Amino acid sequence: MNTNPPHEHCLSREFDALLARVREQRDAQARHDLFTALLALERRAGVAEVSDRFLRQISEARFLAGILRESVAPIAYASPLAARRALGPMARTSGAQDLDAVNAA
Repeated sequence: MNTNPPHEHCLSREFDALLARVREQRDAQARHDLFTALLALERRAGVAEVSDRFLRQISEARFLAGILRESVAPIAYASPLAARRALGPMARTSGAQDLDAVNAA
């Protein structure tokens, strides 16, 4: 493809702006919007005949955005120790009580 610097420069700035925006918003809708925007950008870049390197960069970002689009946010969980502390005396099992009895003797 032929390099068209004015078009590539504008598209490159738009690409950078998309990536900066997604760093701030991490919800599911933002991931879907990013994928859609990258798909449109990739089509416009193909029509503008930008360099293969830049087109490949957009394609890779769109591919990764597609994977992230389907991912779920990490689930916050409590460590077993924190859960045990939160439950207090209810968290004690018969095995732990037996161990306490051995330690007390």
